[in-house]
Amino acid sequence: MEAAFGKPAGKREVVDVAEPKRPDRRLDQLLNVRKQRLGRLERERNEARSSWRTLRTDLGAKTEQWRRAKERAQSEWMAARAAFFGMTITNADFKRAKTAYERVKMEAGQMRLACVSLARTCRQAGDDYFIARQRVKDANKQQEKLTVLRDEMKALAMAQNEQA
Repeated sequence: MEAAFGKPAGKREVVDVAEPKRPDRRLDQLLNVRKQRLGRLERERNEARSSWRTLRTDLGAKTEQWRRAKERAQSEWMAARAAFFGMTITNADFKRAKTAYERVKMEAGQMRLACVSLARTCRQAGDDYFIARQRVKDANKQQEKLTVLRDEMKALAMAQNEQA
C-alpha cells in the first residue's frame, strides 16, 4: 500500500499489550452445580428424617396397642380362671371365656407380627436417613474444599496481577 502523496506506507510495530484474560468461570459454575446438588441432598435428608419419625411414631402406637391387647387378654383369662376355680361360673361360661381368650390371644399375635414388620420398615427408614445425612455431610465438605480452592486461586491471580 502506498500512503498519500507518494510516500511509502510506514510500518508500524505491533505493541505488545497483554489482553485482559477472561476470568475462568468453570470453578464458579461447578460450585453452583454443587450448591444445587447440596440443596437436593438436604431435601432428601429432611424427607427421610420426617418419614423415619412418622414410622417411629406409628411403631410406638402399634406396640402400645399390642401390649394393651396382650394385657387385656391375660387379665380376662386370669379373671375367668379365678372365677372357675372359685366355682362362681359354670363350665360353659369358662369355655366361652377360654374361646374369647384364644381369639384375643390370636389377635394380639397378629398385632405383634404387624409390629415386627413395621419395626423392620422403621429400621430401614432409619438407615436411609443416616445414609442421606452422610451424603449431605460429604457434599458440605466438598463444597467447602472447592470454595477454599477458588478463594486461593483468586488470591493467587490478584497477587500475580499486582506483580505485573
